[in-house]
Amino acid sequence: MPFSGQSEISSSDSLERRRIAFCITDLDPGGAEKALFQIVTRLDRRHWEPRVYCLGPEAELAPKLRDQGIVTLCYGAKSWRSLGVFPWLISELELFRPSLLQCFLFHANLVGRITGRAAGVPVILAGHRVAEREKQWHLWLERLTKRCVDHHVCVSQGVADHLVRHARIPPAALTVISNGVEIPPPAEFPVNLQAEFGFSPLSPVILAVGRLHPQKDFLTLLEAFARVRERRPEVRLLIVGEGPQRADLEARAWQLGLGDTVQFAGYRADVSELMRQASVLAVTSRWEGMSNVILEALAVGLPVVATPVEGVAELARSRLAPVVVSQVGATGFSESLLSVLAASNSTSRTTVSAEALEEHGLTWNSVAARYDDLYVQLVK
Repeated sequence: MPFSGQSEISSSDSLERRRIAFCITDLDPGGAEKALFQIVTRLDRRHWEPRVYCLGPEAELAPKLRDQGIVTLCYGAKSWRSLGVFPWLISELELFRPSLLQCFLFHANLVGRITGRAAGVPVILAGHRVAEREKQWHLWLERLTKRCVDHHVCVSQGVADHLVRHARIPPAALTVISNGVEIPPPAEFPVNLQAEFGFSPLSPVILAVGRLHPQKDFLTLLEAFARVRERRPEVRLLIVGEGPQRADLEARAWQLGLGDTVQFAGYRADVSELMRQASVLAVTSRWEGMSNVILEALAVGLPVVATPVEGVAELARSRLAPVVVSQVGATGFSESLLSVLAASNSTSRTTVSAEALEEHGLTWNSVAARYDDLYVQLVK
């Protein structure tokens, strides 16, 4: 069989516990995958018996889930033309007999709702983490199969509004629960931006983090940074992430004459430490859901300049750290960056407490508790 993990049902299951299944496209450590991990591992095991089904192959988070005592099965699909995933998941769901199936990411949402209905799962919950604007066929399939879903959960009001408008999902069938974040502990050996990237100790650093993809619109960020340097030539830009646009972005940076004032750092596991030393986070996304990178910036008190995409206004209202909602376009974005950089010269970094995050419902404990409450309501 093209999957891994243990599939046996324990004979000692408590009658008081509800079985709950989670289906996700893959278990690489992306935003949705990390969210699933945080939610599932925080469920009260006295009331829930969780099980995770991954459509893709074994990946980093699968053994970590198993280490937490959560049965995790990976089918191993390497292409979304792999139709064998449908009978596999139907068989597994019929064996496990969950009270509720929660799905994450587009492909798992589609496969999960079809197989869940075929397997007789009483409640199917779709999770939506982005306001899709690039692949219109996603929305067409959402409309076509929405009757297979009992309820939808969105990471921001902006995503919910997008689904009402474009997928014709009634507002009563939607619940908004944001992503969560924790305050990261200081690193034992903090990164030194000056030593590692050749920046001057006196240079303010604009930090950008994300997949190098048109959705994140780093081309506009480079244009904006060129305008910033016309008035603040000492400022530097650090772009963290990998993706299909990297070569194009590096070429554009040289065309703009930015030279070594912009550095492409690739993938980094120490983003929170980079944030602690940066002056401002720049988010030029064309669409989002609820930006994890903005949440991470808020957790360390880093000011943010962001385009008015989904989730940004909600995070700005928290006032945990300055979040400037910029106009779209390089000129407006550069003005917002200059404004925040000027303010950062005269003010100290905001200190954010765990209590403040909890008050705004932004810790993973509070997010997981809201999911738990939603699951209870849906299975009653």
